[in-house]
Amino acid sequence: MEKNRTVKIVNMLYYIKKIIDIEPYTVVCKFNTGEVRKIDLQNNLKRLATQSPQVFGKLLDKHYFKTVKLDSYGTLCWKNEVDFCPDTLYKLSKPITN
Repeated sequence: MEKNRTVKIVNMLYYIKKIIDIEPYTVVCKFNTGEVRKIDLQNNLKRLATQSPQVFGKLLDKHYFKTVKLDSYGTLCWKNEVDFCPDTLYKLSKPITN
């Protein structure tokens, strides 16, 4: 006979606590999980820039890309008001191992 088990599902909401390094199209961040992860946006930006060049095309400029900031919601943003969902950024990222 199987015992009744309660399974607790926790949905983690990710957000970025700190930008550690910025390279062309890549940002290394510390997330609220304590993990340091590398986010490579190059392929996504190229795709988005073909769909909406006026909005995302500017981010393909390496110098403009490096102006990225962290907003109050814990996500990456630029002066042209482009930002990305922190959950999406977490899923796109890869952990940095020492």
